Amino acid sequence: MTKHIFPRFPAIFLALLAAIFFVQGTKAQGGPPMITDDTGTVPKGHWEINTAFTWERTADGRMFGTPLLDVNYGLSRNTQLKVEIPWIVLNRNGERSINGAGNTSVAVRWRFRDEREHHRVALSIYPAFEFNTSHSSVRRGIVDKGPEFLMPLQIQTQIGKYGINGDVGYRFKRGTDEIIYGFVVGRTFREKFDVLGEIHGTGPRNHLGANEVVYNFGSRVKLTKHATLLLSAGSSLIRNRDPQFIGYAGLQLNF
Repeated sequence: MTKHIFPRFPAIFLALLAAIFFVQGTKAQGGPPMITDDTGTVPKGHWEINTAFTWERTADGRMFGTPLLDVNYGLSRNTQLKVEIPWIVLNRNGERSINGAGNTSVAVRWRFRDEREHHRVALSIYPAFEFNTSHSSVRRGIVDKGPEFLMPLQIQTQIGKYGINGDVGYRFKRGTDEIIYGFVVGRTFREKFDVLGEIHGTGPRNHLGANEVVYNFGSRVKLTKHATLLLSAGSSLIRNRDPQFIGYAGLQLNF
């Protein structure tokens, strides 16, 4: 079954990217709590802080981010700086729980094509450098040994009332490099909350059948002018494949 399903996703994703060049308007729907990112940047001189509880269940156990801290700062109208650090709790089946600092990720987004300049789509790149925060976490198997470098491209547009975001990227790492790809579709209701759905994949560049492809549903609920509730949940698209469950529950603060 896997052999027939996985090869279709890169083709579907590329077809989506080609199709959306023929529509106008853009609405950011990627980014937390979704895996797929968007092209949006934090306004210059402003902060966006996402604090979340994340969890993932696999056949080997459970992993929690308690919390995942994601801090973003607007450097200019089209660029932003991001620093992300999780604290990880790992529960392997039949073993005692262990915890430690996850890897630190530092990224800069540059939106080089902006819908406000009358283009049909917005485009950005979001290079991210990830390194080990704690050697203890590497030694105990909480995180993989780094460093890693991810170079992704994001794209976003709008079809009718639905915002669409896609990303595709290449991750350089120890061992086999990886490819990521995904897209998210969302709609905003009454300017108060978003309903979101996505498919996202990641895996070794030379073995498409081993990719981890998930579906994920989420929502953003605006609580106040500066605070938004973030929620999502999903699972592997293929039966009996990991992850069995992924979840995200957090709060976004803007100021």
